[in-house]
Amino acid sequence: MKNIWIVLLFLLSVVELNAQLKEYKKEIVKADEFLKFENYKNASEIYDVLLKEYPEDAFVQFKAGECFLFSEARIKQSIEVLNKAIPQYPIVDKNSIEAIEARFYLGQAYHLNFQFEEALSTFQDLISQIPEKRMEAVERIEREIRYVNNAILLKKNPVEFKISNLGPVINTEFDEHSPIVNVVEDLLLFTSNRETEVSYKKPGGLYNENVYYSLWRDKKWITTRALGINTAGNNATIGISPDGGTLLIYQNDGIVGNIYTSKLKNDKWGELEKLPSPINTMANETHASFSMDGNTLFFTSDRIGGFGGKDIYKVSKLPSGEWGKVINLGDEVNTIFDEESPYVHPKGGILYFSSEGHNSMGGFDIFKAACDEEGTWGGVENIGYPINTPFDDLFFAPTIDEQRVYYASKRDDGFGGSDIYLIEFTGDHPNALTVVGGFVFMPDGEPAENAKLVVYDAKTKEKVGVYRPSPNNGKYIFIIPSGREYNMELEMDGYKSVLKDFKIPSRRSFARKKYTFYLDPIVLKKDN
Repeated sequence: MKNIWIVLLFLLSVVELNAQLKEYKKEIVKADEFLKFENYKNASEIYDVLLKEYPEDAFVQFKAGECFLFSEARIKQSIEVLNKAIPQYPIVDKNSIEAIEARFYLGQAYHLNFQFEEALSTFQDLISQIPEKRMEAVERIEREIRYVNNAILLKKNPVEFKISNLGPVINTEFDEHSPIVNVVEDLLLFTSNRETEVSYKKPGGLYNENVYYSLWRDKKWITTRALGINTAGNNATIGISPDGGTLLIYQNDGIVGNIYTSKLKNDKWGELEKLPSPINTMANETHASFSMDGNTLFFTSDRIGGFGGKDIYKVSKLPSGEWGKVINLGDEVNTIFDEESPYVHPKGGILYFSSEGHNSMGGFDIFKAACDEEGTWGGVENIGYPINTPFDDLFFAPTIDEQRVYYASKRDDGFGGSDIYLIEFTGDHPNALTVVGGFVFMPDGEPAENAKLVVYDAKTKEKVGVYRPSPNNGKYIFIIPSGREYNMELEMDGYKSVLKDFKIPSRRSFARKKYTFYLDPIVLKKDN
């Protein structure tokens, strides 16, 4: 009889163990499903429970370490659990994928925790122990070693700046990113996957991205609202034209992404219009930026014929108004890795962009390129640490004087996910510039969209630039040095020419963020 009870107890324990294993696997599968959709918050909650229930389980430690590596403010915990898991996955077991991945994740965790020397040591030990035939793994480790070495060098010469979170009016527990501002800095647009009544919830528990805006009033950003042009798809901010009249919006159309525009008319943004070929293709077009005159578009695409991944291209308008031939910016800018978020500074001649190549210190870093007299882009420079970090750094939107930058980043003082920050550089900046604005109307009050404005330096007689009013509201904007006198000629076929002289005082420096120098509105008269 005693033996029967022993057998029964054994069978019951086996049933209970199988039930536990079944529940164990079920939870790991559920966590993996969240990870697939980058919902690290929900996945982390599952692994928090599993670590309590199975504190010595190597596989749970390994998977938790992987999950925490990508979770908000969990990097140190990732290091802790991976260090517990690794001794249970000896590297001598050549067939153990977990042995290699656990050490690779540990190196990444040290890197993201700014422990660069520990990261370098971990990666070097790993690459010396794995077979050369694992070429893909070797390439990935070598790439991480390059990132860490770049980080060590960049950290030796840090950039001085002040950074401040834009606060709860803009940021939430969800991701906010891709900030863009108009040239007068009274309109901020950005992207967020926050929960709203109209947001579409994806299978992984996160929401689709939508575009939001806030206005600068009384020295602060006021209530954030969703833009009326959002669709059921994934919408994100890309850029805004210098005159503030055209938005560039990304939309996910099934398996590809495309670039759309929205025009401002009577203070309302119009419906999204898809940019034509050769800009949008069957490939992914993701980010874009207008030149100052609005006639050239810089954009990213992973179309066939590039240097690898996404490249930066440019395309200019023809006299007919159609877009011309698309040109790759070349291998001085583009690499075998991804380039993203190009931003052409309104002054011209300066391109900011993000890249996983060049001398990145990890993932995407922000770089700066210059254009020479022949129109070739090159001289790429990393803008420096700690603006660039081991994390992905994108969506860099400097102001006209380059004294301030609107910037998205994941930081410990944030509200959760990626937040939008303002970077302010210390000391005086040589770019004393002013935004000059005004309006040109036809006799019937309609915008004089075909008018041409030519601005000259009154002292040197050199041409400063040629500008045209917005067809939406007749508004023109140009950016010129402060403390000088200028002559402006306004011409349009069939109407009398207008000559206007004006002076920009030094105290109107755009670096103050408060001023746009407005000229009196101009109403054209018929040329009898």
